[in-house]
Amino acid sequence: MAYVDTVSSDTIDRYRIVGTAGHIDHGKSALVRALTGVDPDRLPEEKERGITIDLGFADARLGDLHIGFVDVPGHERFVKNMLAGVGGIDAVLMVVAADESIMPQTREHLAIIRLLGIKAGVVALSKCDLVDDEMAELVGLEVEDLLAGTDLESAPIVRTSAASGAGIDALRDELQRVLSSTATRPTEGVLRLPIDRIFTMKGFGTVVTGTLIAGSVAIGDQVEALPSGRTITVRGVQVHGLAQDRAVAGQRTALNLQGVQVEELARGMVLARPGALQPSHMIDARLRVLDGFEVKHLQRLRFHHGAAEVLCRAAVLETDRIRGAEGYVQLRLESPYPVAPGDRFIVRRYSPVVTIGGGVVLDTMAPKRRRGRAAIEAMRQLDGANDETRLTVWVDQAGESGLERGTLRRRLACTDDTLGAVITAAVAGNRIMEIAGHEPRLVPRVAIERLCARTLESLRRYHQRYPLRPGLPKQDLRSAVAAGMPEPVFDAGLAYLLEQGAIRVASDGFALHAHEVSVDDTDRALLDNLLSRFTAQGVAAASPSEVLATVPGDPEVVRELFHHLVRDGHLVRIREGLVVDAAALQELIADIQARRQAGERFSVGDFKAWTGLTRKHSIPLLEYLDSARVTRRVGDERERI
Repeated sequence: MAYVDTVSSDTIDRYRIVGTAGHIDHGKSALVRALTGVDPDRLPEEKERGITIDLGFADARLGDLHIGFVDVPGHERFVKNMLAGVGGIDAVLMVVAADESIMPQTREHLAIIRLLGIKAGVVALSKCDLVDDEMAELVGLEVEDLLAGTDLESAPIVRTSAASGAGIDALRDELQRVLSSTATRPTEGVLRLPIDRIFTMKGFGTVVTGTLIAGSVAIGDQVEALPSGRTITVRGVQVHGLAQDRAVAGQRTALNLQGVQVEELARGMVLARPGALQPSHMIDARLRVLDGFEVKHLQRLRFHHGAAEVLCRAAVLETDRIRGAEGYVQLRLESPYPVAPGDRFIVRRYSPVVTIGGGVVLDTMAPKRRRGRAAIEAMRQLDGANDETRLTVWVDQAGESGLERGTLRRRLACTDDTLGAVITAAVAGNRIMEIAGHEPRLVPRVAIERLCARTLESLRRYHQRYPLRPGLPKQDLRSAVAAGMPEPVFDAGLAYLLEQGAIRVASDGFALHAHEVSVDDTDRALLDNLLSRFTAQGVAAASPSEVLATVPGDPEVVRELFHHLVRDGHLVRIREGLVVDAAALQELIADIQARRQAGERFSVGDFKAWTGLTRKHSIPLLEYLDSARVTRRVGDERERI
């Protein structure tokens, strides 16, 4: 695609992409040239050798359609380049030379087209000027046999000659008819532009081209080059060679990029909105292995998607191998790459290189799968699923941890608006719940129900063991019932139980709604005995452990009664190791206030003289009174506040 600085007056908004397919030297480039007037072979080596080596591009208008042609090489050595061009096409122009008929790359290219799910196409019998009618008829029948049972079995077969021009108009008519019935690509999705060409233009800088397979891109947009993560600004946009403000899905697009050098980009990278896609090492997929081939467990393969080739290992999850059939696999990529659920891909053998299969992406952020029934069932649930089902399945599989909204958006490769609609539908199905927060999270409803059940049981056991405690502190409760669970999910469970009236806030924690702290007659005697010992010592009490040791009874019960007295305010904790009778402390405060007016100062010695206390008790008590704003320290003295 040339990059020219012109403003388009084009009003055609119906764009389609056609990719060629066929064996080397069957005349694919010549037919594209005859249809468009543009020679798709752009490399000097291609013109010198007379063969297509890399992708070529050309445009034509057929009625009210604007067609972008992607011309692919036919030589077996360049199938990698062919694969870089056919991922985003709407229809195929399959070319079979009448003087040679069906050849190896005819079959391989057809297999690739089928595996990619391309259902629309036209067959051109090329070079018909070199054979008689009988031979052309025979080759046509052979092509019909080849296409029988495929999505292209009803594709029109047109006899052509690029040299004489015979059949070119008929070929245009058939392409227009077939393409008119193909659906336009949705433009509201997440931007995805696989880069198939990169170059520099004087006066413009770095330019990339590709077929926009989803979403849209406009001048001034920020895009992210994946998998590198480099953020780039779009300086200019062209659609099919004409300058535009914006390009949408289904169009051949050239972008002039600002702030990036050619060396920083590579064919196979994908341009997307920053943060919209997540490159992955693990891809769950349904794989179809072609007849006559097999994929063994952990076999090394070449994964082709968009314009990229990535090496991978195929973990076959059900058997030791897949031979000429379909099966579920996890493709473990050797370098991360962004794909989306529902995407089609091709796999080729590592060596010798040959196309052996292809399939459909089911998940891009799955955990590393272990072989067996669980992995198969997880993939089966996603096979053929819509976004609502995918989201529900993923959230169910995540369990009590749930999944953040942003993670789900990247995993579905969708926009915020689309995700919002999917979440609304999924929540309405009553299987999942959305937890509000800084990053909203979705969890299975059953997980919240189980969390609530565990919380109620934990509180019941806690009250049974510690009947004098008002409630279980939140962090202790979380450790007991939700260790490792994201805090917003735990909070949602508590909020639900509070709303239902099953629990209540108690002190610094939570309690069952019906729980009441009460002391029975047996414990009442112990409690009075314990309190009397602190009361007798006033503000000069011994350490709590020493006092508790003097009280007869079960030590654990005595400790609980002690904490109950502190919580109820009968005892006051001055600091660790010093707890005093509350009434005695109030008498001390009243004595200070009687002895000194507000602002009047006194020393530690004065305090010791008034109270008869030693320094061991005087200093902690004065520090407590400072913190209680009864006194204020001024140098080595205190003043009454």
